[in-house]
Amino acid sequence: MTSACSAHDALQPAYDVLYLEDAMGCLGGFFDYAINDYGAEAAEIADVFAASPQARQFERGAPWVVSGRSGVELFWDVSCSLGYAEPDKMTEPSFRIDRTPEYWAGWVAAYVQWRLAQPFRLLFAALPFEELVPLYHPWHEASEQRVAALVAERWRKRFPMTNLARLRDAHGFTQRELAELSGVGLRSIQMYEQRNKDINHARGQVLQRLARTLHCRMENLLEPEFDLV
Repeated sequence: MTSACSAHDALQPAYDVLYLEDAMGCLGGFFDYAINDYGAEAAEIADVFAASPQARQFERGAPWVVSGRSGVELFWDVSCSLGYAEPDKMTEPSFRIDRTPEYWAGWVAAYVQWRLAQPFRLLFAALPFEELVPLYHPWHEASEQRVAALVAERWRKRFPMTNLARLRDAHGFTQRELAELSGVGLRSIQMYEQRNKDINHARGQVLQRLARTLHCRMENLLEPEFDLV
């Protein structure tokens, strides 16, 4: 990204919509197999997945993850990289005529991550996977977009602070100190944190300076887009 460009594009989905159905099927199969065949606890396996390098690749739209793996293969990849599963407990996936609530929850989680362009660990913090599964009735009849809007509403309640304010606070900086260290105007920082100015449309140079000072990626400063109507 050049210093003159807007950061808005960084919030766009990481991969083309053509791969979305494959990605949703892969993550749906992952949770279906992990919980219903392997016997994992929903909360535990969601935490394991969200912490895995495969989740990072998924979030970035790596083709070998979003369209090159079955759910069972993804479970094995995650398990091997984190030492989670016991090989002697790995079984063949069961055949199911209908989608399970766990499959639906994984399916829709992939859509929400793609749509909001936020990491799984934050999405599951806003709406934990074990709370998403029981929403199968009646939400599985609703569009994925409506579920994304539900997560967006939970996000607002769970993360009232902007990402900029949260990261600044974590480093122990006052707004004035951040302004002095980054070279970004104090008034701009205040307006971004109060959401009176949209940080998603900030110049790349501004985000670059803030990110360098806060030791994060520029994308980490952006806010989820909630225009999901």
